[in-house]
Amino acid sequence: MESPPQSNSPRPPFLWTRGIAAHETMHYLDRNGFNAEPLLSKAELSRGQLMQDPGGVSAVSQYRFLELAAIETKDPLLGLHVAAEMDLRDIGLLYYLTASCATVAEALEHLERYAATTTEDIKLEIAPQQDETLLTFRRALGLDEPLRQHSEMIALAFNRVLCRLTNRDFAPSRMTFAHARNSEFREVHRILRCPIEFVHPMDSWVLPRSVMELPIVSQDAHLLQILEAHADDLLSERRSATGIRGVIENHLVSALASGQAQSAAVAKTARPERPLAEASSCRGGQQFRESPRRGAAAPRQAIP
Repeated sequence: MESPPQSNSPRPPFLWTRGIAAHETMHYLDRNGFNAEPLLSKAELSRGQLMQDPGGVSAVSQYRFLELAAIETKDPLLGLHVAAEMDLRDIGLLYYLTASCATVAEALEHLERYAATTTEDIKLEIAPQQDETLLTFRRALGLDEPLRQHSEMIALAFNRVLCRLTNRDFAPSRMTFAHARNSEFREVHRILRCPIEFVHPMDSWVLPRSVMELPIVSQDAHLLQILEAHADDLLSERRSATGIRGVIENHLVSALASGQAQSAAVAKTARPERPLAEASSCRGGQQFRESPRRGAAAPRQAIP
């Protein structure tokens, strides 16, 4: 393993919102003696970009960087290991928004509303049911990229945040993931502490009603108002100025990395009349594709 470069760059401000997964993975590689620079380059990222300008990080670059890091470290559970070690405050705006809410239910409502400040790809949907609440994570861009490390990292980080903010120890009732997993089933179950099903149509988590009613110990209504105003400004700015640009950037990163840029497909994504979910015809690097492909008919994998 090569020694990571030393950097005196300051950590990003607490209100940052983008590039969190890549940023935390980079620091994980640094701490464990791996050279992140070649992997960052392959993912069309740079250290300076993650430290000083996280607003320009695309979803494709993040997903690819995590998968490359898992290959480099020979760690199929890299996303979970990064989530287990990260300082949750480094999540930034979304962490402080949820930490200022009154209850878990209110915190999740804020995540649903402001998830777009963090990524243009994931849309959180909350569906209360009889004795539980279903959280569904829909992929808006339909990118043909491996998502295993990113999805599992988000799952553990999410549960750690809820436990920290409520000062309680609990786990979801069950989880599903869209990606396949060919090994480490029992270890994933041990870390996430709930029944898990893979090769599902989408990522989802189920929380019991008792968890939804738990109070947040750090509730601060005044701070919440300040953060809401900032988050609303970010949403307005990104929806008006960077929404289409973000889609195009994601497809360009994917196409350029594979050497198969499809100008016609990229151009189509810029047409405002096309629904966002249809704006994916470019393909990512072949070496990272999962089998079976997400969304294809395949036997589901379940952990009891």
